[in-house]
Amino acid sequence: MTTEAVKLPRVIAAIHLLPSRESFRPDAQPLSKIIEHALIHAQIAYDGGVRAFYFQDVNDTPVAPHVNEHTISHMIAVGRELRRAFPDVALGVCLMQNDGKAPLEIAHAIDAQFVRIKVYVGAMVKAEGIVQGCAYDAIRTRHHLNAEHIKILADVYDRLGAPLGDIPLPEMCRQAVEFGRADAIILTGRTPEQSIRMFDEVRPLKLPVPLILGGGVSVQAMKYFANRADHFIVHAAFVRRGLPPRNGVPVEWDVERVREIVALAG
Repeated sequence: MTTEAVKLPRVIAAIHLLPSRESFRPDAQPLSKIIEHALIHAQIAYDGGVRAFYFQDVNDTPVAPHVNEHTISHMIAVGRELRRAFPDVALGVCLMQNDGKAPLEIAHAIDAQFVRIKVYVGAMVKAEGIVQGCAYDAIRTRHHLNAEHIKILADVYDRLGAPLGDIPLPEMCRQAVEFGRADAIILTGRTPEQSIRMFDEVRPLKLPVPLILGGGVSVQAMKYFANRADHFIVHAAFVRRGLPPRNGVPVEWDVERVREIVALAG
């Protein structure tokens, strides 16, 4: 594996889907609205210069213990519309349920280029309980699908949990690459300062894969990360409150904020 193995632009937009019926939330939306919401935000990101984005069922909480058929069919339906509308972008998939099989199957079905997996090696304690790494299932699934072109972006010590054990961050990153064969490492601290420390710990390893800042991107923080991270996953930095809805669908992102982050990323 080399850095060139992951053909991604510097900025990757994270599209957070509206809650589906599987969330059992009172504000759950029909699939048509979820797709429209995703397409609107993908267009805003695209117009702002972003050429890579992934979508995630982030509002379907609490997280189910296993990926169910509704989630798979729902994500495939959204992904196919995104791929149809934006055939030239690098498209990715991320699921709330930590799973090594379903994201690859969804990505394969929609002609996506990458998946993000939050607990790839080791184990973490998260809101849903103990979450275990799934590198074996991911690599096995990708092999059986003959889909080596789909790259695995692996979080290490995701900020929404705590490691179950005291393996140092650099060693866990090394294991994600050498044992788990991850194509990129995602690092995200609970604060920008913690994220900086994480990158400064891992960068000296000179791992043969890109290092990605997985969250906490802001205009102010970009000066600290421009030379530390190879790529940036962005959601909140694109948000502007009070934007008018479109066809009854809420709009969170502002194209000028997208352009600003893209320009700062270089």
